[in-house]
Amino acid sequence: MTLKRKYNSLKIILNIEIFLVLLLGVSCSFSETSHKRNELGPNAGFERRRVEEYFVSSGVERYFLPEVPYWANFNEEAQCRRKTSIKFFNMDSLRSSLRLSYEESIHLQLMFNHEIQKLKKDKGVSHIPFDKEEDTFYKVSDRIQAGIRIFRKPSFKRVNIIWIDPYVNNEQELAAKLQEPQMYKGHPVFVSLCMTYVELEEWMKKSGLGQKNIRLMSYELLTPYTNSGKLDTSYHLDFDEVLKNKKKYIYIKKGWNIPSVFNGNFKTQKL
Repeated sequence: MTLKRKYNSLKIILNIEIFLVLLLGVSCSFSETSHKRNELGPNAGFERRRVEEYFVSSGVERYFLPEVPYWANFNEEAQCRRKTSIKFFNMDSLRSSLRLSYEESIHLQLMFNHEIQKLKKDKGVSHIPFDKEEDTFYKVSDRIQAGIRIFRKPSFKRVNIIWIDPYVNNEQELAAKLQEPQMYKGHPVFVSLCMTYVELEEWMKKSGLGQKNIRLMSYELLTPYTNSGKLDTSYHLDFDEVLKNKKKYIYIKKGWNIPSVFNGNFKTQKL
C-alpha cells in the first residue's frame, strides 16, 4: 500500500470517529432533554422562563393594558376587593386592528380571561407564559368572529338584571327575591362587579342557583373605554351593547345605589 493510500485510509477512519463522537453528543443531549421533560411532568411549558428563553411575539401585547395591581383592584360601590386580576384590553387598538365591534371586543376580553383562568386552574399554576397567552388570544379571537359567546343573550324580550354583589353573603335572601312576581316577567341575568366568570360560576353552584338558567355577567365585561372607543377615567358596562334590542330592568338591593359603571337605557327598581 502506498503512502498516499495509507493517508487516505487514516483520513477516512478519522472522519468516521469524528462523526461517531458528534452522533454520541447529539444522542446524549436528546436523552438529557427528554429526561428533563419527564421530570417537569404535565405542566411543562408553564413555568416561568429565563429572559434568554423568551420567544418572539407577534405583537399581541399591544392589545393589553397594564395589569391592575392587587392593592388597586377593588370596587368601592360594591365594597369589595377582587380576588383575581384580569387583563383589560386596549379597545382602540383591538377594534381598529381586528375590525371588531364593541360587543365583539368586550366578549373577546371576557372569553380570553375566562380561558386563562381555567388554564391556570387545570394546570395548578399561578402564571401562564406569554406564548400560551398569545395562543389563547388567537383561539378566542377565532371563536368570537365565528359568533361563539360564553354569555348568551336571552331570547326573552325583557331581561331582569340583578346586581348580586350586595347579596353574596346572603344567598337565601337573594333566592327569596327571585320568587317575587316581577322576577317572572323577564329572563334573570346576574351581574357582578367583584367576581370573574369562573368565580361567579363557582358561587352559583355553592349557593344552589346553578341550575336555574340564569345568565351571568362578570367583571371581565368592564372596560375603561366608552362604546365610541374613547379611553375614559372610569370603567363602563354598556348594557345597550351587550343586551341589544332588549327591555332592560335593573334590580338593586334596597339601601344600595346603582353603580356608576352601569351604562345604557334601562329602568331601575329596588329589590
